[in-house]
Amino acid sequence: MIENYKGWAITLNLDSKDYLFRDSTKGNFFNQKEKWIGVHLNGEKIYGSSLKEIRHIIDYPSLHTK
Repeated sequence: MIENYKGWAITLNLDSKDYLFRDSTKGNFFNQKEKWIGVHLNGEKIYGSSLKEIRHIIDYPSLHTK
C-alpha cells in the first residue's frame, strides 16, 4: 500500500502479471488507466493513471462516471 486516503487504500496495480511479457517497444507496456488502484473498506475499487487522479476521483466522485 502506498497511501491510505480518506478510507481508501491506494497502491500500484500489479495484479496483472502479463504486462511483464508484452512487447514494450510498441508503447503498449500496460494500460495507463489501470496503473493505480484504490480500494475502499467496503470493497469498492477505482482505477486511475496517477495517484493525483485517484485522489481527485475520491474527492469529486460526481465528476467521474463509472
